[in-house]
Amino acid sequence: MKKIRIVLILFSTFMLVQGFHAQTQKAEAMMDMLDLIRKEKFDFVLPDAMRENKIDMWIHVMGTNNYEDGNFDPLRLDLGSNTGFFIFTDCGDDRIERAVLGRCSDRAHDCGAYDIFAPKSDLNKFVAKRDPKRIAVNYSEHLAVSDGISHTDYLRLVEALGDKYAKRMVSAEDLITDFRTRRVMSEIVFYGELCKKTVEVIEKAFDIIEPGITTLSDVSQWLTDQYVSRGFGSDIQFSRVGVFLRDPDGNENGMDDHVLQGGDLVHLDFGLIMMNYRTDIKRLGYVLREGETALPPEIQRVFEHALKVRKIFRKNIKVGPTAGETLERLISKLQESGYVYTGEDEYDRTADPNKHQVHFDFHCLGHSWGDEAVGPRISPWGQDRAHIKIPAYHLFVLEYMMHSPVPAWGKGKHIYMAIEDDVIVTDRGVEFLYTPIKEIRLIH
Repeated sequence: MKKIRIVLILFSTFMLVQGFHAQTQKAEAMMDMLDLIRKEKFDFVLPDAMRENKIDMWIHVMGTNNYEDGNFDPLRLDLGSNTGFFIFTDCGDDRIERAVLGRCSDRAHDCGAYDIFAPKSDLNKFVAKRDPKRIAVNYSEHLAVSDGISHTDYLRLVEALGDKYAKRMVSAEDLITDFRTRRVMSEIVFYGELCKKTVEVIEKAFDIIEPGITTLSDVSQWLTDQYVSRGFGSDIQFSRVGVFLRDPDGNENGMDDHVLQGGDLVHLDFGLIMMNYRTDIKRLGYVLREGETALPPEIQRVFEHALKVRKIFRKNIKVGPTAGETLERLISKLQESGYVYTGEDEYDRTADPNKHQVHFDFHCLGHSWGDEAVGPRISPWGQDRAHIKIPAYHLFVLEYMMHSPVPAWGKGKHIYMAIEDDVIVTDRGVEFLYTPIKEIRLIH
């Protein structure tokens, strides 16, 4: 018995070491990918971003009171550290000079992306030697990702630069927007793989559903558990994941103890976070009633309209126009095709009861989602970003909602259906990074 126990201990230790080794290799590969993306963005994105915004020097201050495990700066993964003065200078050639002054991480030292390392006491002399006319600094009145500098560090920076250069400081918000939203191929490839993993998790979530037993809460908890069990970092990993359905009156059941049963059209709204990127994808499942072998014709009809609407969106979102111009174009094209656009009011009970209503929010994606994401937002919301032009390789979420009347069910009764896939826009138009939703999953 003792020998068996010893063997088991040795085997378990071996497996633990192997698992740790595998995780270490995975972590190293992830960091190598971040290093590659960082260098590529410095080479290919930063020069144009600085020149188009008329910036001679970008000083990004990672708080002197920060530490590597807390007080996180929004660009810590983009630049490779959570501390230090990161200074990018346009010296007139093809390459932007990159320097780090003060304390920074070993990764920033070793990644090969920076040319100069110096003490922060050299800041005034460093800036004066380059004599920039416009200095972008990470403060902003409305864009959180560009507002990482603390009040204390702002005062220290002003003092270190002196009056002459402090007067030349401007917000880095437009520069950071362009730096973040313009993509290089390495991050597009990585993001596509993360999207595939997200869909894989969602599809497996459908497998756990047992009609008459499984609740919406059960599915939400299972998805939430995947953050930890699969090793995906997330700032929402201990909150509830979006799992919901709506009845014919538009009332929503979400993440509660509703038992899934025949006739339910369930939406799974899920995203993964890895390194500096996060996804946001929905999939639909229909719980078959006894005797059913396919979708009811009313639901199938709405889904077919949803795919037609997707074609309208893909055809009319282009590189170049602003988010606001694109919004107006999409509204016009929807109406020309016989659909009702509902604007900020997701469902309009006064609209033509024979027409499908469409509501959409094509928000930025990649590093974050929702209001904190930078870049153009094609939506009735986020009008503070309506002026931003859609850049090539812009990542965003093709998220739209259908409210489709079913007169046979009674006045005001309708089917709600939400479609959401992560996409990229190129010079060819809107392209998919992975297989988008093409059918509603049938749950037996």
